[in-house]
Amino acid sequence: MFLGIGQMLQHRYRIVTLLGQGGMGAVYRAWDTRLSVPVAVKEMVPQPGLDPSTLTQLYQQFRQEAQVLASLDHPNLVRVIDFFEENSNAYLVMNFVEGESLGEIIARRGPLPEAEVLIWAGQLLDALGYCHAQGVIHRDVKPQNIIITPFLASGDGQGGGRAVLVDFGLVKLWNPRDPRTRTAIRAMGTPEYAPPEQYDSQLGHTDARSDLYSLGATLYHALTGQAPPTATQRIVDPEVLRSLREAVPGVSATTETAIMRALELQPTARFQSAREMAEALGMAAAAPVAPGRQKAKASSSQAMHVPTWVWILGGLVVLGLAVLGLVVMLSAALINGGGEPAMATAPTATATHTPGPTVTLTHTPKPTVTFTHTPEPTTTSTPRPTNTPRPTSTPLSTETPTPACPAVTGPFATIWQGVQGRLGCAVNQSHTTWIGEEHFERGRMFWREDTDLISVLYNTGKWVSYQDIWHDGDPEYSCPESAPMESPPTPIRGFGKIWCTYEAVRSGLGWATEHERGFHGSVQDFERGSIIRTDEGTTYVLYDDGWWERW
Repeated sequence: MFLGIGQMLQHRYRIVTLLGQGGMGAVYRAWDTRLSVPVAVKEMVPQPGLDPSTLTQLYQQFRQEAQVLASLDHPNLVRVIDFFEENSNAYLVMNFVEGESLGEIIARRGPLPEAEVLIWAGQLLDALGYCHAQGVIHRDVKPQNIIITPFLASGDGQGGGRAVLVDFGLVKLWNPRDPRTRTAIRAMGTPEYAPPEQYDSQLGHTDARSDLYSLGATLYHALTGQAPPTATQRIVDPEVLRSLREAVPGVSATTETAIMRALELQPTARFQSAREMAEALGMAAAAPVAPGRQKAKASSSQAMHVPTWVWILGGLVVLGLAVLGLVVMLSAALINGGGEPAMATAPTATATHTPGPTVTLTHTPKPTVTFTHTPEPTTTSTPRPTNTPRPTSTPLSTETPTPACPAVTGPFATIWQGVQGRLGCAVNQSHTTWIGEEHFERGRMFWREDTDLISVLYNTGKWVSYQDIWHDGDPEYSCPESAPMESPPTPIRGFGKIWCTYEAVRSGLGWATEHERGFHGSVQDFERGSIIRTDEGTTYVLYDDGWWERW
C-alpha cells in the first residue's frame, strides 16, 4: 500500500510523488514543510509473516543503520537527515539530489563516452571506499541509484555533472573481522547488477567486493548502453557476457581489463578494495576520510579522479598544436622571402560563465501583452518569430557557396562548436534576460521575458513552446479543481495558465515539485533553436526539431 499524494508524515513531510519502489519499500519525493525544501523519503516495509522477534531485530537494525548513515558526509553520497517509525513502518529522510539518474541518461543518450564515465567512476569509487571504511556496504549500486547533478560552470570543483550515490535502503553494516551478515532480511538487489553471493549465502557473504561487482556492472552498462547478463545467466552460460571491447571497440584496454575484473563471479578474483579498482583504472584514489574531515577534502575531489590517460592525451594535443603553429610561422617566413615570421594570434573562445546577481524568487509582473492564442502544438515546438530560415540554393554548377556562420563568442561559444550542425547560425548575440523557472515531476518550464514565450521541457527529451497567456490582473491561481492549493506547490500565473489549459502539459509534466523562481539568465537564439543558461550554470540547448539537451 503506497503513501498517497498529499499525505503527511510526522506532521512535517508532505508526500509529493512516488519516485521508485523495491522489495523492501518505496522512495518518495516529499516537501519538508518546516524547512520549505524538497526531501526524499525511503519507506521500509517489512515483508509479511515475520515473527515478532525477527520484526524487533529488523527495526533495531533500521535504527542502527540510520544512525550510521546520518554520520556519513561525502560529496558523492546522499545525506540522511532524519529517521522515524510511523504506522508500523520505518522511514529514512534524505536530502533530495537534483539531477537525472544515470539510468535515465543512458536511456536517452545510449552508450556514453569513456572519459565522461571514468570521471563518474572515480567519484563513485571514492564514495564507496569512504563507505567501506565506515563499515557500510550499499548492496544496490546501479544506474537508477546514481544521480548526475546538473552541469555547473562555477569552477568550484563541486559541479560539472557530479555523480551522487543515493538510496541506502539496502545497506548493511559490515565488520571486516566478522563478515557474517547482520541483516534480518537478506536483500537481493537488482539482478543485472548483483553478484552471486547476494543471492545465496552459501556462495559467500556480501562485503566491499560485492559493491565493486555492482559498480563494474553499472560502468559496463554506461559504456555499452546495455545492462550485463545476470550472475545466474553467466553461471549457466559463461560465454553470455561479451567482453567490453567486443561490445564497444573504442574503449581502452585499461578500462576493459579493470571492469571485466570487477565483474568476476568469484569474489577473490575481483578487486579487494575501491582503491585497488581506482588504481587499475588509472586514477589516484583518495584514502578513506573520517566524516569530520570530508568537507575540507571536497574541493579537490573532482581533479583527483581524472584518468592519467586523459592528461597524457591533453598534453599530446597541446604539443601537436605548438608544432603546427611553428610549421605555419616557418612557412610564412619562406613565402615572405626569409624575413622574420609574422606572429599569428590564436583564436580564443570563452568557456566560462559568470553567474548573475542574486535575485528574488518571485515572478516579476509583466506589462500587458496583446496576442492571438494559437492552438496547442503536438510534437514540435512553436517556431520563434526571430528565427530566420537557412539560405538555400539550387544545385547549379555556378552556385556560390553559402557563407560560413560568423563565429559565436561569449558564454555559448564552446557549446555551439559542438552542435553547430543542428542549431545553425546565430541570429542575435548572447544576452541577459529575466527568466522564470519551475520544476515538475517529469520536467520543467521556462519563461523568457525577452520573447514572452513559455518553454515546456519534458524528461523524455521533447519540448514545446507556448505564448504566455497570463496578463496582469488575471487571477494568479486558475484551476483549483485540478490542483488543490495546499498540496503540493501549484504553478501560478503564466505557468499556471499553461498547465491548467493544456491537458497534455498537465499529464506530461505531472505535479509541480517546487515553487516558481525568477533570475537573470543568459540566452542566445539561432536559426534552428536557442540556448538558455540559468543563474546556477545549468545550460539547456533547445532544438527546433522538438528535442532538447542539458549541458
